[in-house]
Amino acid sequence: MGMKISLRTRIAAGTLVVATGALVAVTNYIDIHRPLKVWNETPVEMHASLVTIENDMVARMEAEEVATIIDKIDTISLASYAEIQEARALYENASGDARAYIDEAHLLEAEEAYAQLEAEREEQLAEARANGDIDAMLEYASCDVQYSGYENLDAQIQQLIQNATTSDMSRSEQLKACYIYMIENYYYEYNYNYSYGNGPKSVAWANAFLRDGYGSCNHWSATFMYVARALGYECDLYYGGTATSSGSSVEHYWPVLRIDGTEYVFDPQVEADIARKAGGIRYMRYGITGDVVAQKYYFSQIVQ
Repeated sequence: MGMKISLRTRIAAGTLVVATGALVAVTNYIDIHRPLKVWNETPVEMHASLVTIENDMVARMEAEEVATIIDKIDTISLASYAEIQEARALYENASGDARAYIDEAHLLEAEEAYAQLEAEREEQLAEARANGDIDAMLEYASCDVQYSGYENLDAQIQQLIQNATTSDMSRSEQLKACYIYMIENYYYEYNYNYSYGNGPKSVAWANAFLRDGYGSCNHWSATFMYVARALGYECDLYYGGTATSSGSSVEHYWPVLRIDGTEYVFDPQVEADIARKAGGIRYMRYGITGDVVAQKYYFSQIVQ
């Protein structure tokens, strides 16, 4: 099999990746428990043969469904975890009769290729951290795509990603492109045109921001959090305070990404303020950590 292998983590913009989990959908099982009136040996033998044929047809149909998922695994990258896990779960949960018709070799090859990439990823990430290269760290960070679960918001997030990126961008390049796109296409203004309903605050804020094109720090940060999650990064929305140029502090919300256990602040709303004053994006709030964060941000709690 000519399986392509790419260490660069690529997620096509605007494409919804199936979340990790066991999804087994075996349909149209044939009812073989029908009353049988035995008149002689011949009808009994014929019925047994029909049952065998029917069972074999069901097994083949189930095998074809699982094989279709497995065969979709072509190019293996660091973004392939979800589809490989889904394929493995489907295979493991398939009936024994169905497995007899499934070629597991393709799946095993994909799993082996991914394991090799994962080992390389960890080496590359360690080197990137040693060099303090935030772009490389983002490129080799672990990938776990997550969505809000709210159809309207997820569709808007995918639209933002699609607008901001191109299909040949790696995951880290997509994240930076989205960061830039938000700064260049949205503006700061208080926005109270939303309702929490039964959902998280962050969903309401992001929906309002994407719908209206503006918002305050909570709107900006919630939106970027969902963008980062959709690209496979571990990201949360923090609340507390931030230092001002006068030396005081103000209430603030900001997104925090975690890479290999270390927290990094990505704050497009403050970056937009800096860019407006400086005449261009300086990336002063793009992936900062350590003492810089301690001096600028005062954490209180994580917001859902």
